[in-house]
Amino acid sequence: MSPTPGETNSQQGAIRRLVNLGMLIGGFGLGQGSIFLIQTWLVATGQTELLARFGTHFSFAILGIVAVEAGSLTILSGQIARQIHGGGTRMDVWRSYWETTVFRLSIAVLLIAAGAAALAFWTLPEFSQNYLAWSLPAMLIWAFNGAGFLDGLQKSGISGVTGSIAYVASALALFLARDLPPAQAGAWTGAAFSIGYLLTLVAQFAALAASGWRPAWAAPSRDGIRQAFVEEGSMLAGLLPGQLYFRAQLAIAAFALGHNATAVLVYAKQIVGAASQIAGFARRVEFPRLVQAVAGDPTIGAGPTLRIQRTSLAIAAVFALAIALAGLTVTATASGFVVEAWGFLAIFCVTVLSESVGQALAQGLFARSSYHAVAVARILAVATAVIFGYVFAGMLGVGVFILSDLLSHAIVISMSFWWLTRAARIDDDGNHA
Repeated sequence: MSPTPGETNSQQGAIRRLVNLGMLIGGFGLGQGSIFLIQTWLVATGQTELLARFGTHFSFAILGIVAVEAGSLTILSGQIARQIHGGGTRMDVWRSYWETTVFRLSIAVLLIAAGAAALAFWTLPEFSQNYLAWSLPAMLIWAFNGAGFLDGLQKSGISGVTGSIAYVASALALFLARDLPPAQAGAWTGAAFSIGYLLTLVAQFAALAASGWRPAWAAPSRDGIRQAFVEEGSMLAGLLPGQLYFRAQLAIAAFALGHNATAVLVYAKQIVGAASQIAGFARRVEFPRLVQAVAGDPTIGAGPTLRIQRTSLAIAAVFALAIALAGLTVTATASGFVVEAWGFLAIFCVTVLSESVGQALAQGLFARSSYHAVAVARILAVATAVIFGYVFAGMLGVGVFILSDLLSHAIVISMSFWWLTRAARIDDDGNHA
């Protein structure tokens, strides 16, 4: 018996999501892997000073990119998915892109102004001065990125692969600059960062054009710009605490627990963070389908929201179990620092799953354009977790970070669940009115 059109579309959709997920993971491995390899090589060859300089500056440059992006990856993706599902025109889609770009440009201009002021009024080390000067153009370039556009078209795999270019360019520049004076090394690696994001932008728009979406100008509307500032401002308010959270944990560890506990935390966060990011890739793939499901049935609550994102939850569960088993194996066979780190990981890995549940519920709110609610939940979660970590670090040791992460995830889960249930009930009452 031949498959029905519905079954064929379902199979094609499943294959497309699998391909996108594979490309996202591949792009992550290529980009992050290239940085990890060159940093490992610098450690092996004793060039820790260059590694420290580059690592610090690259981290803050990426933070700038996150600020410019301001959650538009999710917002623009959702807008485009809704417009395509609801029969919007091509100009409607491009107008959403340009309205989002206006907000991103405003953030980029603020960051560039702050960077220029630092160059003009502060006496910076040679590496810092040149890295900052040459990396600032990346902020302006990234304001025009098409990653959210590709995600909305259910082509997140392409945005994932192209997103690795800046990482690979930075890794290559770091290798080539290994024997250069600090001023030149800063210029090379900073320029590579900007060139990488320029190449990323070109590749994204080439992919859009190849998909039948040649760039087009659609004048932003006043209401659309206002909406972009409200929604993406809310997303940025929710994103920044999370970006600063790990840095706050490092400060607590260094202040209250010493170098060994800090090293354990850094090592464990790298592994758990990588697992969480891969689960996050699956959520990106699932998001347009979630948006369309909510558009078709606004009464969808927390349960269906999680079921639609079951692939990402399954990936998180598998990684949590794998890390736990690896931790138990290492602690039973090894000795020294490795035992301490993996013993911590064997318990800490549960946060991969708890974070995934919280983020899946948050995406249910994103699908309803409830960005304020998620921002409030995240800010409250991070503030509570940081206070908890600071107060109880001396009593609980490095284990305090397991509890503080679980506490922050529990707040996001409970608040998101309540808001989703409330929103579904209101929509259901409206449909029956």
